[in-house]
Amino acid sequence: MQMKLPSFPQLACLLVVTLSQPVIAQDTHQTQPEVRQTQITFEQGKLIEAAFIKITPGMETRLDEEYFSKAMPLAMSYGMKPLGLFKVTRVELGEDDAGLWGFFEWPSLEAKERFDADPQFVKLRAIRDSMLDSVKMIYLSVAETTTTTIREDRLYEFFGGWINRHNGAHLQQYFEIAGPWLANHGVVFPVRFNIVGSPEEYHFLPDTVGFVEWPNRSVKQAWFDSDQFKAVGYHRALAADRLYAVESKFVFKQ
Repeated sequence: MQMKLPSFPQLACLLVVTLSQPVIAQDTHQTQPEVRQTQITFEQGKLIEAAFIKITPGMETRLDEEYFSKAMPLAMSYGMKPLGLFKVTRVELGEDDAGLWGFFEWPSLEAKERFDADPQFVKLRAIRDSMLDSVKMIYLSVAETTTTTIREDRLYEFFGGWINRHNGAHLQQYFEIAGPWLANHGVVFPVRFNIVGSPEEYHFLPDTVGFVEWPNRSVKQAWFDSDQFKAVGYHRALAADRLYAVESKFVFKQ
């Protein structure tokens, strides 16, 4: 689905309102193109929601005006804090062609459930779902507070894997080879998530998830073209019954 973010500027603004101002990278010796940066902090003890949506074509503006402009202030009254919004550039694995996804922080699962039960939100949720082709959510946590720097010149991937109960050990064998290659080429896993659960009506509950920062698409393609991947890629295929992965770019405040 082709999406133009400027068609719903209020949405982008609402979802990144708590983010810090971009930091401009400068070279003291020569002028370099401006690279916007910001930081996301994932707090220990908080509930982190990752939500993925596919907006029905033509509904972007209405969704912004009729849902997000009302739902976001209501959610913030329950302690929700938007952490970051990402625009999907490619669905690498899986059938769902989600166009946007984001991280949201809640004080607790109990706070999120109280918000979900709020009569005002129940009405807004019906409006939202009528304008979406798909929506899914997963609840996460972190064992320790982690801050990661997000850059506009990097590619960000979120993936989920449903592990085969007989062949799950193959995943470790895959990363024993993949890990050193990725690290040597500037690929990082900025935060390690624990899975808390998923709301039944928007079920998305793989056995493992990951958040990956790639320097660019070329490096990613180089990995899949490498002799190392050709030698161990079958381990990943054996380990997972199903994989989901979306590539994305961070949406900076305009």
